[in-house]
Amino acid sequence: MKKYILLIPLLGIISCNTYKRDKFTYNQDNKQSWIDSYKYEAFYGCINEGLENDSLRILLKNKDLLNSNLDLSFSIIDEARSFGKKIIKNMPKPIIKIDKGDESLKNKNFISYNCLKYYASKDLDSIAHKAYKDKVENSK
Repeated sequence: MKKYILLIPLLGIISCNTYKRDKFTYNQDNKQSWIDSYKYEAFYGCINEGLENDSLRILLKNKDLLNSNLDLSFSIIDEARSFGKKIIKNMPKPIIKIDKGDESLKNKNFISYNCLKYYASKDLDSIAHKAYKDKVENSK
């Protein structure tokens, strides 16, 4: 019985020590901030092209600070947004069965899903890293 009494607190301590917190942070270095801002602009271009809705822009402009890095030039922002727009233009129509009465599904697509997948993709990450590298080389 004494073994169990000692074992339970020991297991509690071990389980507390092995718990790891999420690695998400708001504070980042300048390079990572620039890359994240580039990727955000691609995401924004993707969402904007997919929804084709000015009210989204108005809502974001009123509530969101948008780009967290002011070091991005307008040409870089346009370049990043064009990558996001390409995702929407090349997105295939979804293959879904539309039952009678569900005609509202005809013109819908997985816009936010695909934009988020592109934001998190290695492809966009490598494009953003290359753009940052070019920016650093051009500023020398």
